[in-house]
Amino acid sequence: MDTNPKVMEFPEFKRFIIIGTINVAIFYGLYEGLYYLAEGLEHRAAMSWILAYSMGSIIAHSTHRLFTFNSTVPIEHSLPAAVMIYGTTLILSTVSEVILIEYLMWHHRLAWLVNAGGFGIVIYIALRHLAFPVRLSEQE
Repeated sequence: MDTNPKVMEFPEFKRFIIIGTINVAIFYGLYEGLYYLAEGLEHRAAMSWILAYSMGSIIAHSTHRLFTFNSTVPIEHSLPAAVMIYGTTLILSTVSEVILIEYLMWHHRLAWLVNAGGFGIVIYIALRHLAFPVRLSEQE
């Protein structure tokens, strides 16, 4: 057993990119649909971000558990850890979204791209080490 896990495992990171691309496409589709439906509402981009991120996180947890990490970590461990990870990044990315769009006047799609990309790397590292740690998979 590796007692000093690497920050990134490259075959696994490649799977994360592939699965993540699918998850991001779903997330973006949800975001754009919600943004369109929220026309005329105040804080339209932030509200669309929050709802799409929340729905996309459910899909992402399942796909990363099954395909990216091929994890045998008990769901009793991975789900609460993933909720903590996605909840924390939801709050931080929403704050970033509001700052970029409402204060710095960025276009909402550019802010979406920056947030999705930046927080995606953070999510990978957090999922690997907190929700799906190798040490728990190997003990089963």
